[in-house]
Amino acid sequence: MFAYIHGLNSDGERSRKNLTECLGQKVFNLTWECDRPFDENIAYLIAQCENIEEENPVDIPLFESPVWERFVMIGSSMGGYYAAVLSAIKDYPCALLNPVVYPKRTLQKFKGTNTNFATGIKYEMTQEIIDSYNFCGNLKKPLIDRAIVLGRNDEVLDYKEAEAFFRGAAEILITDCNHQIKDYSPFKKLIADLQYRAVFFNDD
Repeated sequence: MFAYIHGLNSDGERSRKNLTECLGQKVFNLTWECDRPFDENIAYLIAQCENIEEENPVDIPLFESPVWERFVMIGSSMGGYYAAVLSAIKDYPCALLNPVVYPKRTLQKFKGTNTNFATGIKYEMTQEIIDSYNFCGNLKKPLIDRAIVLGRNDEVLDYKEAEAFFRGAAEILITDCNHQIKDYSPFKKLIADLQYRAVFFNDD
């Protein structure tokens, strides 16, 4: 299974549809609110994930099945940050597309009145919201499968920051993409391979 987490000022629906078409299977859309604090958003995202898993149970492999299907988080920009946090909390594999790694610094640029381009709704990015981004866990938690796509031509984020941050903790692919990735086909295998893990059994 796959789930997509949108970036700032978006609803993720267009990207979810594009990913569904690219991967050839359903991609769930996980939502968060730009005008809500981090702890509320992460709690809501966890609840959405748990509901999806409850309604779409994955079979635990038996001895005759050496492959285990997993729930993969895909996140773009601020959604990439949330996907990394969910992976650290819930041990999900994740694909991060031009992810934010320093949310307080990034969101400071958006302080004040913003417009969600998907909904047209205006909201205030307050200092209180910005300061709420205090995740105490380890975004580079060992034994989590991570694939990261970074664009040299990202006009919003410096790709070198994410490259340095996740170096040694993820498979990193550096591309010529801009910040918004519209064509996922070059990264289909990278993302799809996260879905399955080989399981080995001891015959003794």
